[in-house]
Amino acid sequence: MKKLLYFLLFATQISFAQNTDGVDFKKIESQALKIAKTSKYADLIKSFIADNKETTQITLSDLIKDYVGFGIVINPKNNTAKLLPAKYTFDIKTRLSAVGVVDLDKPELTAKQLAYLSAYTKNPSALAKDEYFREFKYHAFTNETKLENGADIMLKDQNYTTYFTIQNHLIYALGISKTSDEFIFYKFDTKVIPSDDYLLIQMEKNRRVKWAEESKLREVFPLYHDVRIDDIRTALYYLLREEPYKSDKKLMEYAQNMRQKLDRTYIRKFTTELDYFLDLKIDEKFWKYKSDEVLNLKHTSAHALADINFGNGDHKLAEKFFLRSILDFRVYSAGGSNIQKDANRIAYDLSKVYEKQGKTDEMIGYLIPLLNGNGSIGSATELLNTYIQKYKIDKKNLKKQIDASFDSLDHLRDDGTYTFVFNGKMVFFISVFTKTKSSFAKEVMETDFYKSL
Repeated sequence: MKKLLYFLLFATQISFAQNTDGVDFKKIESQALKIAKTSKYADLIKSFIADNKETTQITLSDLIKDYVGFGIVINPKNNTAKLLPAKYTFDIKTRLSAVGVVDLDKPELTAKQLAYLSAYTKNPSALAKDEYFREFKYHAFTNETKLENGADIMLKDQNYTTYFTIQNHLIYALGISKTSDEFIFYKFDTKVIPSDDYLLIQMEKNRRVKWAEESKLREVFPLYHDVRIDDIRTALYYLLREEPYKSDKKLMEYAQNMRQKLDRTYIRKFTTELDYFLDLKIDEKFWKYKSDEVLNLKHTSAHALADINFGNGDHKLAEKFFLRSILDFRVYSAGGSNIQKDANRIAYDLSKVYEKQGKTDEMIGYLIPLLNGNGSIGSATELLNTYIQKYKIDKKNLKKQIDASFDSLDHLRDDGTYTFVFNGKMVFFISVFTKTKSSFAKEVMETDFYKSL
């Protein structure tokens, strides 16, 4: 009799969709109650079924915000039920939605996730102070799609078809797998996320979309000095106010070509101009309008040419201009950290240039100084491990090569420019800190990467 009551309650709620997509809702309810007999989530499963007798058909206006909640993933085949954090998202700009649980494939949830679920199932009003909730409300999915508004409102993504209903401030949803017998009971309390947070959530979505777009752009159009690249126009403005630059017709022509603000994509039109700037004779002794932009004109131009050619796949020219930007036209900065960051980035990119050229020794060699306590240990370690796996590099042999290179360290110039020889190939690098053969070796040997060899 008790089973029959639960069946009637559940059937009342989902009767509106019994003919949708040929779904057997009676079977779903029966499977849920069977699993509830042995599940520690029995009360949640049964209350979900019972509560549905009071729900009504939802409207699209109820689904134009983000909601957090929980989902009970029921797998009849394995006779299991799993309670997980769940999220419904809606993007105001695209009008696309998504719904799902997180970390289904993980063997265990984190302590923060368990605390969140405990609070949500017992007292949702307590979530305002919950640490996981403060992060989870910004969670987004990549499988967004458009809500379908027919006889029922449903959301169809690649893996699930989800049906929504509502009662007061509680949204209930049933997600049915397209590839298995698995289904999900969702519950979302619309009062959990404060109204003032909805705008913040949308702003975060916009920021992530913009970042993703910029990341793709950076892959196609790499440019380290993407923020200061327009300083080139400022430098030209100062130079063209005095001789001999204002009488340089070619320089004047090139400056006039650059009337529009320079950015990652636009700068690529001016490779001829950038190359010309490298040959300018700028004598600071007789230079009236001093500025950092002019001091860095040649470096910014050389580094930009290196990035442009690397993006274009001309790795030989990229190598040339990377080396010039580090050896001939070092960046000027009042702070040593900016000099070091710039030099580290050049070394990192040179490694990738040499990879493209098939020069394995240089590819590895230019990353070794980055292990030397100059602020790029993490990125260098990650790339070195990638190379080891990708090219099946023998670690023991690599360790021998690194050890053999330590004694080759040489102070090329008194401006912090060093060289060392890795497996017979010369490597150039800059350090704002004084290096000796012993300090160079010691710092590398103390890294986790070296210890892993």
